Amino acid sequence: MVNESSSSPTAETDKSPSSGRKGNILERQGSKLEENGDVKLDARKQMLRTVSQKSMNPELHHDRSLEWVDINDDVYNMFFLSQLGGQAFWYGIYIFILKLTLYVFLARDALDLPIPENPSTQVLVTQFFMLPVAVAMQDDLIATYYLVANIKYHERVQTNSPHASNIKFHVANLCRGIDGMFSLLVNFVILIKATEVLSLFLNFAALQFLQTIDNIALRLCADGYLTERLEFVANQVMTTQLPNKNNEWLRSLDSVLFVSTLTALLIGWGVVNFGSQ
Repeated sequence: MVNESSSSPTAETDKSPSSGRKGNILERQGSKLEENGDVKLDARKQMLRTVSQKSMNPELHHDRSLEWVDINDDVYNMFFLSQLGGQAFWYGIYIFILKLTLYVFLARDALDLPIPENPSTQVLVTQFFMLPVAVAMQDDLIATYYLVANIKYHERVQTNSPHASNIKFHVANLCRGIDGMFSLLVNFVILIKATEVLSLFLNFAALQFLQTIDNIALRLCADGYLTERLEFVANQVMTTQLPNKNNEWLRSLDSVLFVSTLTALLIGWGVVNFGSQ
């Protein structure tokens, strides 16, 4: 009994320092967690203050002109990067003329079709809901609106493409816009001449193929099916970038153009179907 009683104080004294150290460690860890929590909370508050200041002060907004984005992968940008009179130059012109020729032939046949005098309600409802789809399907037209509103030419692009001039940049975008507008008009004529829902969808699917000819033409060059020079320019298109515009008003222009185009189609559709009633 004496030994047990004598050994118990020593055991208690042996345990007390270790428990004290553990307690100190836990206290320090708890204080560190509190400090980290306070730091994170302060960081969140600072971030919220910065965001609110930027929303209230336009001058603190991020300069979007410092952002460089990829250009469209199409044959029109091959024309943009090409040498004047080179293979890619004439290749781009050829694809542009090819698409317009096909659209003209298709439009002539579509215009010869009579406008349905009393289209069914099902056809009218389908036409109404397909009008926004018809605008959104025009990749070339949508790309033109986006480029006009958001992208600007920069001379730094001539580092890798010395023949990429500002004039050719705008000419390429103009040709792309004409291509997209022709495609949209043909879609609209076929849409208002439709007498059945099934034929309307089949015609839309066929026109979707025509719209992708310029993209297919680029892929043929990039995959090496044509000349090495065309392959080189096509791969340059896939790696070339241009800066964004920093004007907030201009950056909203693509939405304005999209809504204006859709509104014009809706008005034309309403006049054709309900103007004579």
